Amino acid sequence: MSRTTLARFMKVYHLLLLILYVYALYYDLVVLRGRLIKIAPITFGGNLKYLTFWDLNFQTFYFGLCCLIDLIEAFSKRRTVPRKLCSFRDWFLAAIAFPFGLVVVIMFWAIYAVDRELVFPARLDDIFPSWLNHVMHTTVLPFLLLEFYFVRHRYPSRKNGIFGTLFVGLSYLFWLLYLGFVMDIWVYGFLKVLSGAYFVLFFVGNALLLLVFYLAGEKLNAVCWGSPGVDLDIEMEKVD
Repeated sequence: MSRTTLARFMKVYHLLLLILYVYALYYDLVVLRGRLIKIAPITFGGNLKYLTFWDLNFQTFYFGLCCLIDLIEAFSKRRTVPRKLCSFRDWFLAAIAFPFGLVVVIMFWAIYAVDRELVFPARLDDIFPSWLNHVMHTTVLPFLLLEFYFVRHRYPSRKNGIFGTLFVGLSYLFWLLYLGFVMDIWVYGFLKVLSGAYFVLFFVGNALLLLVFYLAGEKLNAVCWGSPGVDLDIEMEKVD
């Protein structure tokens, strides 16, 4: 596959994924919400209680950003894209899209294998379409792996990247604690029954897992592309 053909393929790939994620968001927020209201009232926080929903927004934003860059590159006279925009895209992939996408996929299916009632009760099978379940919890990972394989990204410094990962992770942690201890809404039922020490260990373990996933993304990018270099499909224009 030639460079030009691959660049065109990735533009189509980014657009298709953006359409898929936007439709998934629409279906989750409008269609599915309408079905769930008939069964039980929507509690405080709505979909924002769930890390899966956060991640769905992260993936939508990331591929929307990719489409924006593709659009700028296509209509730019010199076929260049501002460096800062590309750097932000690469930072977002490294610090947020990849580690949180990975943690959602692995944690969901790991808990599902032990006791599905903890994350996806059987009663949802007739309400929650399987395609949406897989878009949220399965295909996130292969879609990101293809992105790593076909597009070279400049990873940020570990300090900046890990700071972003931990900031988002801690934000979600404090949100969970607020919902649980203040609103008495335990998003994940097993957290309510964990004793003090195990409760702390669970969150510390997840923080360490996010760090491992961040480093895994960094390693994956290095394996695919080696040392940092120019992007596959664009030459970035230096913009102060």
